[in-house]
Amino acid sequence: MSEDTLNLILQRLDSMDREQKQQFAHIDQRFEVIEREQKQQFARIDQRFEVIEREQTRLRVDMVNQMERVLSEIHTFKDDVTVAMAFAARADAGNDASATLQRSMQSQLSQLRHRIQRLEDRSSGTT
Repeated sequence: MSEDTLNLILQRLDSMDREQKQQFAHIDQRFEVIEREQKQQFARIDQRFEVIEREQTRLRVDMVNQMERVLSEIHTFKDDVTVAMAFAARADAGNDASATLQRSMQSQLSQLRHRIQRLEDRSSGTT
């Protein structure tokens, strides 16, 4: 081969080498852009996860507080029912005592009426 042909081949190889380097440089730049975009996306995802974790923690705390309030209200309701039942038991006992007292008074009143009737019968029989 002649020297001109070799030079022409070498020039062509150099040209191809420069084109490949440019293409690789372009690909490297594109990879750098993609890498930055991925880092930004991962950063946004991390931020979203942090927000989700904070909200999840806040939700847990709110739920525990609400459950504690409900349990407190249940205990208060239980205490109120216990007091009401005690008042009802006392009222029943009072009603029973009143009924017993009323029967006793009716019996005494009946006895007094009989005595009065006998006294009246005696006094009308003597006149």
